[in-house]
Amino acid sequence: MFKIVKVTISLLFIILAIAFLYSRSWENALFISLIYKINTKEKVIALTFDDGPSSARTPALLAILEKHNVKATFFMLGENISKYPEIAKQVFKAGHLIGNHSYDHPRMYFKSPQFLEKQILQTDSLIKSLGQIEVKYFRPPYSAKFFVLPLILISMNKNLVTGSYDPPSEYASPYHAQTVANEVINNVKPGSIIYLHDGKESDAKAFAKSVESIIIKLKEKGYFFVKLDDKVEPLYE
Repeated sequence: MFKIVKVTISLLFIILAIAFLYSRSWENALFISLIYKINTKEKVIALTFDDGPSSARTPALLAILEKHNVKATFFMLGENISKYPEIAKQVFKAGHLIGNHSYDHPRMYFKSPQFLEKQILQTDSLIKSLGQIEVKYFRPPYSAKFFVLPLILISMNKNLVTGSYDPPSEYASPYHAQTVANEVINNVKPGSIIYLHDGKESDAKAFAKSVESIIIKLKEKGYFFVKLDDKVEPLYE
C-alpha cells in the first residue's frame, strides 16, 4: 500500500512539473488559448507597456505616441492607477487600450482563486473608472500563469496576453535608449507583440527616446502599429 501511494505521489509530482514547464512558455497556457502574437503576415506590430502609469515615463511616452500618431496597449497596475488617476485617464482619453496587469504585481501562481479574483476585480474597477467600458485583456505579472489563473480568466471571459519579444537591455542600468531600440528593431516579425515598461520613474527621457526610435525605424521598414483590440485581417500564403 505504501509503495502504491509513493508511486502515485511521484506520478503527480511529475505531471505537475511537466505542466509547470509547459506553461512557462509565452506561447502556452493550461486550459486557455492565449495571445502571444497577432495572427497576420502583414507588417503589423503591437507595442504594449506594463506596470504604469508613472509620473515620469507615462507622460513622456504619451507625447511620443501622439507625435507619431501611434496607438498602443497599456497593461496597468491598479495601485499605480490609484496613485496617478489623472495620468491614467490621459492614456484612455488619448485613445489607447488599457489592459489589466493585476493590482500590485504579485506572482500569480500557487495562489487561491479568491486572491486572483481580488487582484483582477480591483484593477478592473479602477480601469472602468477612467471611462473604459470593458477590460477584456489581462497580462499576468512576470507572465506567470500556472495553473489556477487560466480558469479564473475563463470564468471572467478575459483574454490572457503574453507577448513575442521583451528587450533584455530595458532592465539594464543605466538605460541605453539606442540599445533597447535596436534590440526591438532587430527582433520584430509581422504580428509581434512587444513588451516595454512605462511603470518606472527613472530614465524617462531615455525611455521615450527608445520608443521614438523604435517607431521611426519600424515605420521606415513598412510596419504599422495597432492596439490589441484592433481588427487585423490575417494574410495566408
